[in-house]
Amino acid sequence: MTSLSILANEHISSIRDIQKHPSRALRGITRVMRGSKTMGFFFSNEHFEDLMESIEALSSKNYLARIAKARRSKSKGIPLAKLAAKYGL
Repeated sequence: MTSLSILANEHISSIRDIQKHPSRALRGITRVMRGSKTMGFFFSNEHFEDLMESIEALSSKNYLARIAKARRSKSKGIPLAKLAAKYGL
């Protein structure tokens, strides 16, 4: 899961819900609300590690250069019909 898609799967809990039932309210990624204001976020260990890994990867110039190179060469692919004809499929 990418860091941005992780936030799309967030749960929303009020401070009151968290105080009453923390194990039910805090799961995965939880937006902690007080009224209509976001007070913060809770990340499970697994989601936090995934997010940190994504942040570290995106801060690597070498990694970003490899992504850019792959995107540039993307148009140099072979059409599926050509591959099927080559292998007699």
